[in-house]
Amino acid sequence: MSSSKRLFKYMVPYVGSALIAFLCTMLIALCEMGYVSMLAETIDAVKVIDTKGLPAEITFFKSFSLQKAIKSPDQPESISKFGIKVYLADSDDAIRLVTYIVFFILAVFIIKGILTYGKTYIMSRIGQKMILNLRYELYSKLVHFPLRFFTERKAGDIISRGTNDMAMLSYSVNSLAEATQAVATVLVFVVMMFIKSWQLTLLAIVVFPPTIYIINLFGKRIKRASTSIQSKLADISSYFAKTLSGVKIIKSFATEDWEKDHFTQENKAQYVVSMRRVRLNAYQMPLIEFISALGMLTVFWFGFLQVITGRLTTGWFIGFVAMVGLVYKPLKTISIFNSSIQQAYASADRIFEILDIESEIHDSPDAISIKRIDGNVQLQDVTFSYDNGNPVLSHVNLKVSAGESIALVGPSGAGKTTLVNLLMRFYNVTDGEITIDGYPISRISLKSLRSQVGLVPQETILFGGTIKENIAYGRFGASDDEIIQSAKSANIHDFIMQLPNSYDTQVGEHGMQLSGGQRQRISIARAILKDPRILILDEATSSLDTESESLIQDALAYLMKGRTTFIIAHRLSTIMNSDRILVMDNGEIVESGTHNQLLSMDGLYRKLCSAQFRVDIS
Repeated sequence: MSSSKRLFKYMVPYVGSALIAFLCTMLIALCEMGYVSMLAETIDAVKVIDTKGLPAEITFFKSFSLQKAIKSPDQPESISKFGIKVYLADSDDAIRLVTYIVFFILAVFIIKGILTYGKTYIMSRIGQKMILNLRYELYSKLVHFPLRFFTERKAGDIISRGTNDMAMLSYSVNSLAEATQAVATVLVFVVMMFIKSWQLTLLAIVVFPPTIYIINLFGKRIKRASTSIQSKLADISSYFAKTLSGVKIIKSFATEDWEKDHFTQENKAQYVVSMRRVRLNAYQMPLIEFISALGMLTVFWFGFLQVITGRLTTGWFIGFVAMVGLVYKPLKTISIFNSSIQQAYASADRIFEILDIESEIHDSPDAISIKRIDGNVQLQDVTFSYDNGNPVLSHVNLKVSAGESIALVGPSGAGKTTLVNLLMRFYNVTDGEITIDGYPISRISLKSLRSQVGLVPQETILFGGTIKENIAYGRFGASDDEIIQSAKSANIHDFIMQLPNSYDTQVGEHGMQLSGGQRQRISIARAILKDPRILILDEATSSLDTESESLIQDALAYLMKGRTTFIIAHRLSTIMNSDRILVMDNGEIVESGTHNQLLSMDGLYRKLCSAQFRVDIS
């Protein structure tokens, strides 16, 4: 389905409002036609007085048109219907008539202004509602995508689609009001022009086909250029995101000048494609102006001939020329709108590309919700690979009893983090099966599965807001006492109470106002408050100094008690007291046992302890 049809679907709920807005546009066009018609009739009426010297009766009908009837002195007084008689015996009467007409036209402008406000407000509201719904749909889709989606795409590109592309779409939808007004004006004035002179009207509208052809021709090229522009803007957004996240590294390596040079290349690339669209718009407008000028001059020439031959009055000749100008002006508006709508289609294509992605991680039709699990975990011949590449895990078999603590060790890339990611179903296994309490996790609803698994990641993630809000994340209804107790268990309460606003202290973007150890302890407090049945500690103490680690070891021991725990760590103190240590290498479990059992073997664990943990094993 094309982007235009899909965008129209978002407008369907507001068809009633759109019809009211269109009615306003038609009334605005009638107002414009009304005062042009009155001016033409007034010019003709005044001309009768000046050239004939005879009184004239001007009847002002409800249709806003003026009619005149020339009377000789011996004719009986005529009676007009539905109108107001005005006798022009001298120039003073003519002045009074013109004064009335001026006030009437002023009233028409006031009415037109009210209608314009209504039309603009309604169409803008429809546009903003459409963008509101579309942006929500995009965000809803994003938060449910699997981790694979975010690892394969640039963060800046995703942000650009939700900001730059949405802004372009919003601008274009709002300009729809102007395009609708242009179409209504063309329709109303073309009808009136046909009534007055079908020959001149045909001459006037002969410019429509070449104008439409030019609009269509340039529209396709503008869309292609707009797609390139939005893509380059996404690259720039990605570059800004990379710079902001890595500013400490940039400064530590003194690479500011190199980054500026590289950014200059990205910036110039965006400038080049932007100027391509500017040139297309610049070419389009003079062509339409030239065609419109040809049409206007042709109408003027043939109209003047009709005045000379008496087929058209002077007033209506001037009025006709004015109407042609009012018809050609909307054509320019439509061409501008077409440029805008092509940019919108380019942005819509990028947004719909995201919306059309089907997530491979979703609830199965027969998914069940488990209120509380015991924590028995089993991996049965589990194999996993990214994008059908080399296996990251290969035929892994593991059985973990409820409440057991399992430490995962091994060289980098051995598959430790991948294993726990599969447990939370961040990815689906390529082959084999993972069960919890005997239920395949593919049949457990994602919400009930993840609500019972607590994760303390290596990269501490705090959200902008207060300390209280970060601890309560995931349990938004938790009481203050529960939050405080969780903080005490994580040995962070005393530090929080020393802050000026205690638990209401703002942590800053990504928690940058706190140290790494403080952020990690808040993250652990969040996991404690969640009270999960399965706990995953992915390098949970890696950001802690020796003093902070000693403070938190007791809290972790309390937290792990009675819970199935998976520990990924490079610190010997974190793993040596585990019930079981699994040594992984090349996606397989190569050794299993307690710390002392594994040391007694002349295997990989012994080498890791010697090299990585710095343990004297002689």
